[in-house]
Amino acid sequence: MILLLSGTSEGKSIAAAFNQWNLPSIVTTVTEYGGALLLQETDKSRTQVQVGPLHPSSLETLLEEGKIRALVDATHPYANQITWMAYEKANACQIPFIRWHRPGLSEEEKNHCLSVEDYETAAKTMAEMGGKWLLTTGSNHLEVFCQYVNSKELIIRIMPFPKVLEKCLALGFSPGQIIAQQGPFSCEMNRLQLKELGVEGMVTKDSGAIGGVKEKIQAVREEKKKMILIQRPPEPPAPKAENLQQLQELLLPILSLSGTIEKNGQGWLKGESCGKND
Repeated sequence: MILLLSGTSEGKSIAAAFNQWNLPSIVTTVTEYGGALLLQETDKSRTQVQVGPLHPSSLETLLEEGKIRALVDATHPYANQITWMAYEKANACQIPFIRWHRPGLSEEEKNHCLSVEDYETAAKTMAEMGGKWLLTTGSNHLEVFCQYVNSKELIIRIMPFPKVLEKCLALGFSPGQIIAQQGPFSCEMNRLQLKELGVEGMVTKDSGAIGGVKEKIQAVREEKKKMILIQRPPEPPAPKAENLQQLQELLLPILSLSGTIEKNGQGWLKGESCGKND
């Protein structure tokens, strides 16, 4: 059994690949929405989807009772708490840990941004620069920004989930300050919002090409606005895969030790004796 910690759009394709490779898996996701998307992409007979946040005790139970042979962490590049927790728990249980790595910006692309270490530094930088800003970092750290920046000077772009909207309203944001829309956004849409909102610039994370960060940078450059980029947090010193072929190559020697899989002529993994609890 493979344990896949999902949390990004890539999680769906990884879970689907496990089905194609005939590997049984448990896939975790925090939200009901993410769980529904996973169920659409996977074979329920080979994939168990678990919805809800993972805590150290629940993760440890999964690793010990699920007969997990490898843990693949495909959570967001900025979800460093769950990544490090999973890495440490996997090591403690002597289970191989593989990090799905989403490529980030090149150094040349970062040259067009003001890079900062974390959310607090981003908020302090915005306060020093002054003016109105478009915040595109999600809802998880809004409290940090409100601590240092006048919330009236923020336009926030968030996912249109009821709980997220409730949080924004509770923090004092008015409906006119909230863009509740699912991304990623095109360069043209980013340019339009920057222009129409009259902001000094944008705050974002290095969420990779799939997260639309390149389109954000291009829009900021074309509109001659400012860009504050929150750098990625450090990741564990673990094997990393950036595509399915690399993931397959990392998994094959781990799973072949049990004699349950082999590689077929097309280069895909083929289950030989994987039982329900393998």
